[in-house]
Amino acid sequence: MNKEVIGKYLAIFGLMLFWAPLWGVIDSYLIMSSSFQEITLFGANEPKTSQEEMSAAALSTVIGILLFLFAICLLTFTVVGLNYRAKWFFWALIVHSMLLLLLFPLGTVLGIIVLAALVMGRKRFGLRGNVT
Repeated sequence: MNKEVIGKYLAIFGLMLFWAPLWGVIDSYLIMSSSFQEITLFGANEPKTSQEEMSAAALSTVIGILLFLFAICLLTFTVVGLNYRAKWFFWALIVHSMLLLLLFPLGTVLGIIVLAALVMGRKRFGLRGNVT
């Protein structure tokens, strides 16, 4: 396999992993809601069940964040290390960095840095002139 094919697959995999925190939060919400339903039905007499479910909810969130950090490293390696610079990948990174702006405060800073780097380096992705 050449670098272009490996870069394409790593880019797709990194973009899918980018959504891991969202799935971690959704999983945490579902676990917490079932825990609260059990507390409502049976009372607070079973603290062990609640404690296990709360730790599972926290664990799914942490795993989502760790996968997100791995995705950022993977996407950076794809662009910088493998020099994969397809136009579709540029626009996908633009969309993902705009979504990062919503994750205040660290995501906002990271999103601004990535957006600035992408706009300034758009010629490397084969885009000329305006990015619109």
